[in-house]
Formats: sequence, C-alpha cells, structure tokens
Amino acid sequence: MEQTSRRFREGLRRELPRWTADGLVSPDAAAALHARYRLGEPEADGPSLLAVYVLGALLVGAGVVSLVAWHWQALPAAGKLGILGGALLACHAAGFTLWKGTGRAPRLGHAVALLGTLVFGASIGLAAQIFHLSGAWWSGFALFAAGALAAGLLYRSLPHLLLAAALAFGIAGPGFAGVHPLGGVAAAWGLAALLAALAWRERSRALAVVIALGLAVPLVAALAEARLEAQSLLAIACLAAMLAAAPLAAAPFAARSDTGARLAGAARVTGRLGFYLAAYPLSFHELARSARLLDGVPALLLAAALPALLLAAAALATGLRRPEVDSLARGEALLVGAAAIGLGLGLSLDDKGAAAVANLSLALLAAGRIARGLSSLVRGPFWEGIAIAGLLVISRSLELETHLWLKGAAFIACGAAVIVGGVAFERQRARAATAPHVG
Repeated sequence: MEQTSRRFREGLRRELPRWTADGLVSPDAAAALHARYRLGEPEADGPSLLAVYVLGALLVGAGVVSLVAWHWQALPAAGKLGILGGALLACHAAGFTLWKGTGRAPRLGHAVALLGTLVFGASIGLAAQIFHLSGAWWSGFALFAAGALAAGLLYRSLPHLLLAAALAFGIAGPGFAGVHPLGGVAAAWGLAALLAALAWRERSRALAVVIALGLAVPLVAALAEARLEAQSLLAIACLAAMLAAAPLAAAPFAARSDTGARLAGAARVTGRLGFYLAAYPLSFHELARSARLLDGVPALLLAAALPALLLAAAALATGLRRPEVDSLARGEALLVGAAAIGLGLGLSLDDKGAAAVANLSLALLAAGRIARGLSSLVRGPFWEGIAIAGLLVISRSLELETHLWLKGAAFIACGAAVIVGGVAFERQRARAATAPHVG
C-alpha cells in the first residue's frame, strides 16, 4: 500500500476515537483502520521542520561566509580552495552521517547536505574569481544545477531536485537558449522528461509544477532570441494542452493512489492556468495581429510547440477510451487541446480569427468551470468560471468603441447577474449541506 500523507494520518488519529464513541465506526473497524494506517507509530519530522532546519543552516552558512570574507583577499589561492573544499566536504559528510548514516537527525542532516550543495554553487563562482576565469554567465549556473541534480539523485532528495529544476529552467536555460535557440529548446525538453520521471518517482506535486512552469521559460527565451516573442503564446498554449490532457492518460495510476490523483490535479490546474495566460492576450485584436504567422510556422516554433501538442494528442486519445475518466475533465482537456490548435490556425489567417478563437475558447472554458461548480457544488470551479467570464466581458467592453452609457448598462447587468447567480449558488450549497443523507 502506498504511504499515506502525514495530514491524513494525523486527522484520522484525531477523529477515529470520536467516530467510535459516536457509534459511527465499530470497535473492530476502528482497530482495523488503526492497524492499516499504522496510527500507533510516531510521526517523523514533517516538512515544516525541514524548512526550519534549512533556514537555520542558511543563516549559519551566511555567518561563516561573512567571517571568511573578512580576510578573504588576504588569503592565498591554496588557502581559499582549501576553505571551499573543506566546507563542501564537511557539510556533505556531516549531512550524510546525520541523515543516512546514524539516522539520528534525518531532517537536520538533509538541511546540512543541502547547505553543502549551496556551498558547491558558491564555490563555482569563487573559483572562477580566484583563477580569473571567464565564460558565458549562465555556464556557472548550469554546473550548479548539474551538481544539485547529482545530489538529488544520490540522496533521493526533493529539495535538491527542486533547486536543480529552478536553476536549470529559471537561469541557465534562458541563458543558453538565448545564445543557442534550437539547442536550448532540445535541452529544455530533454531535461523536462528526466525531471518528470523523477517527479513521479518522488510523488511530488511541487516538482511537477516547477517543471511545468519552468519549461516555458527557456522555450520563450529561445523564441524571443529568434524574434518570435508574440508567437511564444502559441507554445504556452500547447504546453497548457499537454498538462490539461496528461491526467487522462495517467487516469489508472491516479485512481489507484492518492498521490497519483494529487499529481494529476496539479497538472490539470497548471495547464488550465497556462491556457488562460496564453489565450487572454490573444483575445485582443492588436496583440493577435502582432502574433500572426504570415510566412508559415517557423521551424523553431514548431520545435518548441510540437512535442507538447503530440503529447496532448496522445493523452487525449488514451483518455477518451477510459470510462473512469470524469466527463467534465475530459471535456475540459479536449477544449484546451482543440483551442490550442485553433489559436495556431487563427494566427495563420488574420488577427480577427485568432482573437475570435481565443475569446470563444475562454468563454467555453469559463462555462465549463461554472458547470463543474454547479454539478459538484464546489466553490472553486464556480467562482473561477465567473471570474474568467467577467474578465472577458470587461475586456471586450473596454475594447469596444461605443457609447459610455451602453458600457455602463452592460456592467450593471453583469454585476447583477453575478450577484444573483452567486446568491443562488450559495443557497443551493446550504440546502445540500442540510439535506438528510439517504443510506
């Protein structure tokens, strides 16, 4: 059985005695739940304590660095290298001993090992300064990211993997892609594939979201270098389609584990937000005009967007054959995938076609979120759809050249509709909460 979350175990440990006392759960069932989820075992230190240890280690490291910097210029090169190498080895040795060796303080050891990796990153820059080395500014961050990735693989450490992903996608990736656009696109997709496999192994939503958001950064940098800044919105839309459709292909894994469901949910939310980010600017005629593909689809844009679009198509084709997939989630993924293709076709025609597709897709997605909220009586989807619909109405009203009194009347009507609809929705939620449940 997959390890359950700490929060779930703590909640079950707190509520199970109450359920037994109220007769909701029999003593035998309570004993079975207690054994199944190992509620008698003490909980290990949680992620919050790891964050405290990391912060403390960083402060201690900053203090040591300040003391060393006091006489840094007076030290010979060998002394400087000795201090850097000694600090690096000491941190990793102490961290490994506390974490993996004796196991007496795993969270503290984890934090100290992470501090050692940060020392490694600082040593790269200081070593270049000592020996007066020069090169591309992003190469040091790429080496730092490689070291963090190696430590993440060796230790199976999520903080190291997050650090590697942030450095690679956020700093080194844009720098490399800005000089070598096509190579940067290929490197970004290759790194994303590796880190996605590690995110699944570590069952980490945070790493999955960092990959999803970070992948767009070097792709956009490469397109900007080729003077395709406006067309990068199409690449983001294709990435959004891939993320929205990915949970459909992974539906069996998500259904079998709580972690799979959480990873799928994170991908779906990130994809939907990414689509908003891409489609909303293209809903304006002027911005859509600047993004037009007048001479066909550039090869670099194709290299950046096609892998995402192919993965989205494969995930959609796989998910459509699975009856266990929620119909609204399937429709949402289909809409985002079709809208990404529609945006590309609209950009190849004229600005009005692209803007019309963007407005229509945003309106349909907003309607879908409202429908999901109404069917499940969950506030999040309902108010998300209302917010997107309201933003569209306001944007188009401001863009439209007409009388101010007509715009004012439209705003008043929309505001009244939001109030009436919101009140009706909240009343329906209240009635559902107080209605008796039939066993």
